[in-house]
Amino acid sequence: MRSWILGIALFTGFGIFGQTEYLDSLKNALQKPVSSDTMRVLQYNEIAWTYLDYSLDSTLSFANRALHLAKKRNYPNGVMDAKNTLGIYYRYTAEYSKAIAMYNELIALRIKNHQEDKLIGAYANLGSVYYEKGSYAQALKHYQKAIDIAKKFRQDDKVLILYSNLGAAYKSVGLYDQAISTFNEGLKLNKRIKNKEQEAQLYMNLSTVYHDRNMIDESVKYSEIARKLSREINAVRNRQTILYNLSLDYRTKKQFSKAKACLDEMYVVAKEMDEEDIWLEYYLGRANYLFDLKRFDEAMKLTLMAEKYADSEADLLSYGEVQLTKACIYAEQYRFKEGIEAAELALNAFKDTEDANAQIRTYTTLSGILKKAGDYKKSLEYYERANELQEKTDLEAVTNQIATLNSLNELERKEQDLALSRQTNAKIEAENERKSNLILGLVLIGILIVVSLVISFRSNQEKKKANALLNKQNEEIEDQKSLIEQKQTEILDSIHYAKRIQESLLVQQELLKESLPESFIFFQPKDIVSGDFYWATKRDDKFYLAICDSTGHGVPGAFMSALNITFLSEAINQLGISEPGKIFDHVRKRLVESISHDGAKDGMDGVLFCFDESNRELAYAAAYNNPVLVRGGELIKFSADKMPVGKSDWMTGFQTYTINPEPGDELFAYTDGYADQFGGEKGKKLKLANLHEYLLRISTEKTTEQHKLLKNHFQSWKGNLDQVDDVCLFGVKF
Repeated sequence: MRSWILGIALFTGFGIFGQTEYLDSLKNALQKPVSSDTMRVLQYNEIAWTYLDYSLDSTLSFANRALHLAKKRNYPNGVMDAKNTLGIYYRYTAEYSKAIAMYNELIALRIKNHQEDKLIGAYANLGSVYYEKGSYAQALKHYQKAIDIAKKFRQDDKVLILYSNLGAAYKSVGLYDQAISTFNEGLKLNKRIKNKEQEAQLYMNLSTVYHDRNMIDESVKYSEIARKLSREINAVRNRQTILYNLSLDYRTKKQFSKAKACLDEMYVVAKEMDEEDIWLEYYLGRANYLFDLKRFDEAMKLTLMAEKYADSEADLLSYGEVQLTKACIYAEQYRFKEGIEAAELALNAFKDTEDANAQIRTYTTLSGILKKAGDYKKSLEYYERANELQEKTDLEAVTNQIATLNSLNELERKEQDLALSRQTNAKIEAENERKSNLILGLVLIGILIVVSLVISFRSNQEKKKANALLNKQNEEIEDQKSLIEQKQTEILDSIHYAKRIQESLLVQQELLKESLPESFIFFQPKDIVSGDFYWATKRDDKFYLAICDSTGHGVPGAFMSALNITFLSEAINQLGISEPGKIFDHVRKRLVESISHDGAKDGMDGVLFCFDESNRELAYAAAYNNPVLVRGGELIKFSADKMPVGKSDWMTGFQTYTINPEPGDELFAYTDGYADQFGGEKGKKLKLANLHEYLLRISTEKTTEQHKLLKNHFQSWKGNLDQVDDVCLFGVKF
């Protein structure tokens, strides 16, 4: 569960209200006339701000009204207040590019209107947007700017909050020494301010850093300080988090009596708050404590109580943790089948959240259960997956740290270059002003007219030389621009030519319609050329159709597609291999021989169907991608081998499966691009479950209509977001 929490504060930037009780009076006030449009802008902004906690759609509507009217009436403060609210709205809805643009516009307006003290909130909130986006170097840069301005205006209370944010950003990228130093700076400042709420937050955040570094004694030390402070100020929610964190650390230290005391206090807090997520953490924490004491039946009862509060849709991390705890208990009770099922549910949840550390723990748990169950081969497989993912995660962490530090250095260099450029321009402007004053003085005094004429003549000559140099530079720039445009045109022409070549390799619609009249293929590459492909061939009375996803997309993916098609054709048309599983085996063998060197694992996932027209039989082989069949209003998911067609850790032979379609059935196969597309109101993945539901819904339509519906549904879901991968989806009615 997300027990180790770091505080990221939100700066409002203007002082309008945000309480529930105001809403009715605010909306009633809109029905009454006002003395000016400025007052109406204030009302709109106030309502927009209040709605942030209750209805984001209403926030957007009223903030846009305020912005439109404020611009119309040239009311800068109204414009800035509206932009601040819109920036927060776009942050809440994860539309980070819009939030960044909005805050940059707000910063420019604050500077233009000489409101430097209000830049603190703008830079802080912009830093939080970059933090949530994962752009930690930019987050660090903007938090530091906000701190510098807050220090300038002696707003120590805001500096204190910003130290928490800055430390959180350092911690998230794994720069632990900098995080500790920043939190300690905050604690040093708080000795003067004496803000117990922020002091508790700083100690809690400090404990998370030591916990991540596996320095449990230090983690406990700072958590206990935060626990004491949260009691004094009655910060109930923070207190609950601190207690949960402490119970984990005390269990790690085998100090079970202290862990129990924390859990008992958590029970009191849970009763006081009476919220589902609080009860979930309490029951799960108590269950794991009982598990450590080997009281497995009691632990299972509490885990099942926690499961009642765990929503697999709303909070996948919590749901996964509950299932993982169940798996561990089942294993100790020698209920291995149930343990494996629970662990696989946890693994699916953690994969959807992309939480690598949770996946590693689950793979390790699965390995242990299978080892106990005597399945040593499968146990070793999961053990190796855990190690492989751990190595990948560690490498990504180090890479991210290096990239962040490099980005910080680059940003600092650019800032220095900009400052030097401004300084140079200021000197030039000062020098130009001095010369102008000198010439004016000479003219007014009326002396040295000849000298003045000479200077003027020389000045004209210099200008001519400068103009000639400028014209030459402009010509060079135009030549370079023309060259770049020419190269870009050549590259695009080459890619478009590659597209024509790739299209010629794909199955022709005439062949597809001849063999499968009631069928369709929805094919939409991410780029001009595609890593996904659909290919078919006919040999004797058998029609073969492949729906596949090659490694990569764009030009590299297209090369892989061409190679995969070549090897498929070689297996079927030259070597006469007929079984789909053996065809995939041959393609994999050729790929390993041809390109799988120096650890490369290029290849493809997908499905290869074999329609035997003489016997009315259907066979297939599948690498990761499971075909599905709609029959009688139900969707049936068929088997697939959990390995790619290419070099992998699992290199057994591909199986040939069979399907016995009945009249009225419809078969679908697809790559992962459709289900992985981000979109919808919250910008989340579509996911396979939703794709299956939609396929079931449209299965009664004609295939030509299904193609249109799938295309429109995909575009509607994607909206204005970028397409993340190539898309290929096939359907056929029997």
